[in-house]
Order: sequence, then structure tokens, then C-alpha cells
Amino acid sequence: MNHRLFLPVPALAIVLCIGSGEALAVDPTTADCLGASDAAIRLNNEHKLRAARAQLLVCAAESCPVDIRKECASRVDEINTAIPTIIFQAKDGTGADVLVVKASMDGEVIAERLEGTALSIDPGSHTFVFETAGQAPVREQLVIQQGEKDRRERVVFGPTPGPVASPGPTAAPASALGSTAESPSPGLGTQRILAIVAGGVGVVGLGIGTVVGVVALSQKSDAQNACPGSQCTTQDGVNKWSDAASTGNFSTIALIIGGVGVAGAAVLWFTAPSVGSSTQVGFGPGTVQLRGTW
Repeated sequence: MNHRLFLPVPALAIVLCIGSGEALAVDPTTADCLGASDAAIRLNNEHKLRAARAQLLVCAAESCPVDIRKECASRVDEINTAIPTIIFQAKDGTGADVLVVKASMDGEVIAERLEGTALSIDPGSHTFVFETAGQAPVREQLVIQQGEKDRRERVVFGPTPGPVASPGPTAAPASALGSTAESPSPGLGTQRILAIVAGGVGVVGLGIGTVVGVVALSQKSDAQNACPGSQCTTQDGVNKWSDAASTGNFSTIALIIGGVGVAGAAVLWFTAPSVGSSTQVGFGPGTVQLRGTW
């Protein structure tokens, strides 16, 4: 629980420091009040809100003229709203609280020990240094926003323990693997690769020969229509018979090449040395299907 002590303004004025840094031993004079009011305006413009609040408390003393006193008292509330506050939490690498920590901001000590209470900070960018016995100082660069209240920051002293690496799986000894270990499968072998190539050429030849053969049959039918008898009486009929014969010859050659390729592929494949693989080969018009493991 936070306990706050409220003092009368005159009592506060006695213990507060004015711009020159000298403590007031008596109630401020009119000149002191005017000087504190002007200093508060200048410090507020420089974003030194804590020092501005101290000056406003001086010129809000009972001994100051009424107008100055009322003006300064009203500005104190505005400054209190604008001053940011921050709560520092000190931990060691294991996450335990560090009890005695001195905190400094831009070279000025702002707390001899962190006790979990909010500290008033001027807005802007500040360099904080935290010190505790037995540990290297911790330096933090923070940007504090005006009006930000009860911001929480963790300060960690010492290294943070890393995660414990779990041991990797232990490889079983060779004797424990027994007969369940699978040896690497060899490749297809040169002869079977040649068989696949020959089979592919053969399938392409059979496909082309079949397609061209269908075209040749169509051309032969057209030629027969143009020359119903044994002799062609027109040049068009002669040309159609010639085209049909050429197409038919090309189809025959393609079918022969395809048949030889497929037959050669089969011989190469089935006479190849066994490599411990299970393979099935299927040939069809324009396709080659291989199934198995290598």
C-alpha cells in the first residue's frame, strides 16, 4: 500500500529548491514568488516538468501575492497530470527479485533503491543506469511519453540461463540392427536404362505408324473412288493413288521401327542382371508405364 504525506504549501516551500539550487529557510518573498513563477514557465517549455513543479510549489506559498499564488496552484495540477511515472522491477537471471538497486537518469540519482513505487520522470529520451552489488551495471535507453502513468520496465542483472538441450537420439549399435536394416538399393543399371530408351523410341514409332496408317487407308479409299476400275483415267486419280502409296510406305516403316524398338527394349530389360528391384513395364500406343521400386 502506498502512503502519501500531504504538507501545507508553506511547509513545502520551505524544503523545495529554487532554480539556483539553494533551499528556502523562510517563506518566499514577493521577489522569490515572481522568480519561481517565471522559472516554472521556462522549465515547462524545456519539458523539465519535475523542476517546473518544484518552482510552482514555491510560488503557491501563502506568503506570495494572492494572484500569483492562485495561478501557481492551478498550474501545479496541470503539471502533475503531464508528468510521466514509471515503475522499475529489478530481477536477476533466474527471475528472483533484486532488492537493493540504485537508479540514475542522465547521470542524476533518482532512487537509492527500487521499492516498487512509481518514480516521476521528465518526458523525452533518457539514459537509465541501474547498479547493484556484485553485478555489472545495466544501462537502458528509454523514450518516456508525456502523461504516461505507471509504465512498467523490467531490469535484469546477470545472464539469463538458456534452455537445457535435450540429448539427441542414441544410434543403435550395428549388432542391434540385425536383419531389419535395409541396405541401399542399387540403381537401374546401364542395360535397363537403354531398355527404357529403346522402349520409348519403339512406342513413339508404333504410335506414328498407327496414325499415319489410318491416314493412308483414308487416302486409299479416296483413290479408289477416283479410279473405280483398274486404270486411272484422270490425273487427280493418279495423284491420289501416289499419295496413298507414299503414306502407306511411311506408316509401314514407322511400324517396323516401333516394333523393333519395343522388342529390343523387352530383350534388354529381361536379360539385364538382377539388381534386387521389382519392376513391371507396360507399353501402349504413345505411352510407357513403369512400376516398381529401385
